[in-house]
Amino acid sequence: MAPPRNVVKIAVQMPDAIPQLIQLDQAKPLAAVLKEVCDAWSLVHSERYALQFADGHRSYITENNRTEIKNGSILCLSTAPDLEAERLLGGLQSGSRERRREALQHLVLLAPDVTFAQEVISRDGLQRLGTIIEDGDDLGEVLTLALRAFLELMEHGMVSWETLSIPFVRKVVCYVNMNLMDASVQPLALRLLESVTLSSPALGQLVKSEVPLDRLLVHLQVMNQQLQTKAMALLTALLQGADPAERKHMLGYLWQRNLRQFIYKNIIHSATPLGDEMAHHLYVLQALMLGLLEPRMRTPLDPYSQEQREQLQALRQAAFESEGESLGTGLSADRRRSLCAREFRKLGFSNSNPAQDLERVPPGLLALDNMLYFSRHAPSAYSRLVLENSSREDKHECPFARSSIQLTVLLCELLRVGEPCSETAQDFSPMFFGQDQSFHELFCVSIQLLNKTWKEMRATQEDFDKVMQVVREQLARTLALKPSSLELFRTKVNALPYGEVLRLRQTERLHQEGTLAPPILELREKLKPELMGLIRQQRLLRLCEGTLFRKISSRRRQDKLWFCCLSPNHKVLQYGDVEEGASPPTLESLPEQREEDGAGVRVSHLPSRDHPLCGARVGPSGQPGLLPAVAVADIKALLTGKDCPHVREKGSGKQNKDLYELAFSISYDHGEADAYLNFIAPSKREMG
Repeated sequence: MAPPRNVVKIAVQMPDAIPQLIQLDQAKPLAAVLKEVCDAWSLVHSERYALQFADGHRSYITENNRTEIKNGSILCLSTAPDLEAERLLGGLQSGSRERRREALQHLVLLAPDVTFAQEVISRDGLQRLGTIIEDGDDLGEVLTLALRAFLELMEHGMVSWETLSIPFVRKVVCYVNMNLMDASVQPLALRLLESVTLSSPALGQLVKSEVPLDRLLVHLQVMNQQLQTKAMALLTALLQGADPAERKHMLGYLWQRNLRQFIYKNIIHSATPLGDEMAHHLYVLQALMLGLLEPRMRTPLDPYSQEQREQLQALRQAAFESEGESLGTGLSADRRRSLCAREFRKLGFSNSNPAQDLERVPPGLLALDNMLYFSRHAPSAYSRLVLENSSREDKHECPFARSSIQLTVLLCELLRVGEPCSETAQDFSPMFFGQDQSFHELFCVSIQLLNKTWKEMRATQEDFDKVMQVVREQLARTLALKPSSLELFRTKVNALPYGEVLRLRQTERLHQEGTLAPPILELREKLKPELMGLIRQQRLLRLCEGTLFRKISSRRRQDKLWFCCLSPNHKVLQYGDVEEGASPPTLESLPEQREEDGAGVRVSHLPSRDHPLCGARVGPSGQPGLLPAVAVADIKALLTGKDCPHVREKGSGKQNKDLYELAFSISYDHGEADAYLNFIAPSKREMG
């Protein structure tokens, strides 16, 4: 009889004692359960004991988490958490270094458990650990264990990081800045300072002023992945805590010190696989880099700004310089203004006054920055793209300026420019660390892609939104591949033309409709019984038609054939030998001898001794019997591969292995013993 649902069967262990197998009633108070366990081992004062999980973090069992106990769980009886906390904290004050080390080791093991942590913190355990860290008498294992225990206790969130004292934080900073320091201490010190920086603005300013960026760069260049990860964590925490102007200055300094190149070559392309934590910090660093574009993205063009007007004129002149100089000579001011307005329209602005196009935010001035960068760093491609479209008269011209403005918006959306950093995301793009000005360089590739897609779609102005949807898909699909360089991005995105996008859309749509559409699923369920019936009918017909099989002799010769089929009434398997080259025999020609009883058809003769496919038995008279028909009702099992007797009995030699995948046997009742009908399928396809 099954136990009640609130009763679980578990084992309880204790050192130097025989384990107990008990049925734990979850409805019974935990104190009563403890008393029963202690009584079984003749232990008094059950309140001094507690139950823990025997594996993992050895968490204490409480009324809150006892539902985690499942059938088969293994628990252990240990000292109650309050007494254990008292004992270990006492060990921290011992004059013996060995006792302090052992106490710290046990603290580190138990600190992740919230019940134990509450007991330690309530007894000023953090202050005692803080004293060990501040004193710094032992810069080796003791300091490492003290930092680990301190961090584990703080991670529970019972005490705010803002309560830490300035001398304590400065001491941890010293450990980060020291040159000769134990390799296990500095990652822990960096982790502690990261938590302080993210949680306390005031203490974060202290950390920023006390830890030079150059010091973090030194840690990043050490070929120690854990140290690199924690240094990157503190660096991104300091950048997140800075105001935009200060962040821009810090990133500029780091880039001058070749941090981007080092990350790209020695972290992203390191022989050691990138850990999840480092991937997250690189995502944060990328988001902060792209975040520097946000002010330009949210600033509209000022029509009264002389600098911005000159930038627009430079953009126009880069495309129509020779034409403008030749036509503008000797023209009146009105005529020259009319010429400029016409050229701006040729450039692809929707208005004769381009400032009106760039008043929209986003993308604001960021779109102008992209267009200027393209015209200055890829002048040939810029001129070719603009002139190619401005000279067309067939309504298929691609408007460069309008496309650039919308493309800048699209890139900002895909790259989440200006959005807050996720606390868990790891979605960074390696190519953004592959070169400077990566956003503008990405725009240069994307605007040429847009022009290429425009021509492939033979688009007109009315198709502008459709083209942008296709370009969005091309860019999103390629970015999802995380190409390691801009050149690789260019190669992959250009290998995704409009026709391929259509093919992918259709494939995904068919897949989605076939697997997710409710009407399709409903129709499939309705048709399933009928289809299964047709499959069963077809298989029975195939069995009734029968199949020729080859006999396998002890010398692996396959020079004889035999035939097996299912009788028309589906009650008997009939078989017999067939000469080489002969057609399959008719049902009536198969040798069989049957008798009827009340249960149906039964075999009346044993298998022939000469038949290599059956067990070596003889008839009652000692003479070989006729080949029998096997009643379906007598079949016990279907065996395949190495389980088949005709393969198993011949050993496991190399030449026998090729038959394993083709061998199968039917086991059936034959008196007091089992008999087998053994087969070798003609091919793997027929076997399947």
